[in-house]
Amino acid sequence: MSAQRSELITASLAGAIDAWYTATIDGDTAIITLPDAPAIYLIHQPHEQVRWRTEGRKGLTIPLEDARARLAMVLGSGPPLVTSRF
Repeated sequence: MSAQRSELITASLAGAIDAWYTATIDGDTAIITLPDAPAIYLIHQPHEQVRWRTEGRKGLTIPLEDARARLAMVLGSGPPLVTSRF
């Protein structure tokens, strides 16, 4: 993946995470699926924080900004599919 494409995907994903957080309330969940990797669950928490949980594992509460950076690190060859569950 080119550096430019990677930056565009990361910026787009950061915007999508921010939009999801703004449009949801505490406890709402976004499920991010990646090929050949466990699903990632982002659970809306108060004070611009999310609970980051990987399928089958315990989660941790992190700032929204850290969730953006963490998701950028997790990205592999293409953009993830994001679905919300309210």
